[in-house]
Amino acid sequence: MAVRSISNVDLKLLSVFRTVARCGGFSLAQTELNVSQATISIHIKNLETRLGLTLCQRGRSGFALTEDGQKVYDASNALFSHIEDFKSLVLGYERLVGELQLAIIDNTVFHPSFQFGRVIRDFGTLKHSVDITVHVAPPNQLEQMVLSSQVHIGVGFFPRRLSQLEYHPAFESDMELYCSAGHPLFSVPDEDLSPDVIAQHPHAQRGYVSFDQLPDNERAFIYTARAQNIEGLAHLILSGQYLAFLPVHYARNWLGTGQMRSLLPSSYAYTSLYEIIRRKSAARTPAEKKFFELLQAQEEAA
Repeated sequence: MAVRSISNVDLKLLSVFRTVARCGGFSLAQTELNVSQATISIHIKNLETRLGLTLCQRGRSGFALTEDGQKVYDASNALFSHIEDFKSLVLGYERLVGELQLAIIDNTVFHPSFQFGRVIRDFGTLKHSVDITVHVAPPNQLEQMVLSSQVHIGVGFFPRRLSQLEYHPAFESDMELYCSAGHPLFSVPDEDLSPDVIAQHPHAQRGYVSFDQLPDNERAFIYTARAQNIEGLAHLILSGQYLAFLPVHYARNWLGTGQMRSLLPSSYAYTSLYEIIRRKSAARTPAEKKFFELLQAQEEAA
């Protein structure tokens, strides 16, 4: 590596690089950095020259970090975390500074007890100068965002366990199988429904749950559609063409208006555990530590 010391210019270049890596490309980082793609390209090229490394590949195939780029990204995240720790120490432990990148699965806004907005409100009552970004993504993307240090904290449903992550309970959500008013099963009496009847109709699969992770009674379903998020599943159900699972708190509105119906809850209803994830090896900023404490307090109060 060519660099022997770190200057203010290096810190600026590293900050630009972190934003580009977190956003997944030059064009997506343009709005956040408020500069042109040409300027971003110059900054990244200057950093690569300064370090003597190729940090990313960009072209028709898309944007991707090189192996060296991932190492520099991880190291720069740790560096800026330590800088934020230093600022907090100088300004006083009660002062929180820096940035906080958060990611959460969709549909949680309607949950009756877990309120992410309330946690953000509680954090906002503290004395801080923290810039907060909230991302919404499906579970597999949440995992990758936390693993790559794009976000500090993720909240979602995670059917698999990754050794690099730590998991903490957040809340539970009841799940049921639904059809819409335009579906042939909508008007079928309960006594005429059975797993065999339901299995004959096309289902929409939760794209973030692999076939091996499905319960035995769902493996007989005919899957001809899928969605990576809950809203996508809701659209498929409302089309009248598919059956799919939704959180009860999310489906309640359509139940109330007669647009959806739950099918055989005694056979198919189950409860999902939603969790908070963080990368085990990541440096913890004071802002992240405090927000995590508030998240855990929300879970205890739920």
